[in-house]
Amino acid sequence: MALRENERRILAEIEHRLSADDPELAGHLTSFGEDDPTFAAERGAGGGWRPWLVCGAIALVMAGLLVVLFLATPDGAPEPAATQPPPAPVTLSP
Repeated sequence: MALRENERRILAEIEHRLSADDPELAGHLTSFGEDDPTFAAERGAGGGWRPWLVCGAIALVMAGLLVVLFLATPDGAPEPAATQPPPAPVTLSP
């Protein structure tokens, strides 16, 4: 998530004040999560490959459901009625 310039300035000011007030705590917070391999991937631009994997899986499921619905629904054209042979002509005998 991108921050606005004003928010970046405020965060930099907070970080500067924290470093000045408690350098030990600031050092702990800067090194927080460096041992975790997933932390480095989450900090990278774009967030890594996991969000793309989830979006791809959702897209595949949706495409599969659309294919199933397309195959399960009738064409929409009315079926022709069963044809019956025309009735035999009636002849009257005198």
